Amino acid sequence: MTDSFARLVRPIAVATLVLTCGPARAQGPHDARDVQAAVEHFLDLAGRRDTDRLLPLLAPQATINVARFRDGRWTHTSQTLEAWVAGLRAQATAAPFREPLTDITIQVEDGQLAHLRARFTILVDGAVQSHGVDYVTLVRLDGAWKVANLSYTNLPGAPK
Repeated sequence: MTDSFARLVRPIAVATLVLTCGPARAQGPHDARDVQAAVEHFLDLAGRRDTDRLLPLLAPQATINVARFRDGRWTHTSQTLEAWVAGLRAQATAAPFREPLTDITIQVEDGQLAHLRARFTILVDGAVQSHGVDYVTLVRLDGAWKVANLSYTNLPGAPK
């Protein structure tokens, strides 16, 4: 390659790389761990019905959508997570539940938006009550991951 050709091509190649690579991202492998930790913390507080500590983990106007299979048919419900938390508060004396997650996949976009998909099993006093798949969308607000949407399927009993 001649010097004059290289001087002509080099700026074009650099400009192409800059334009196609986009801005630097402020995310790394810790983002996925932070997202998983935020979701597991949310589920732990929900299971203990610790509603006062649960509300600050929600994004404004966060929603919940449930597809539940009972009595041979599917039903679907939607509400704000704030209303759902109020329902938990009303069940304050109910036995706590645990919701361990498995088969977890996480996607983080630009360090601002995250999506977690995981299989879960609901345990009350060590006994399996139901199972399904969680889909959780989180947004980063003021440097913290907040739950914007929780959608899940729910089937009775243990997974087959």
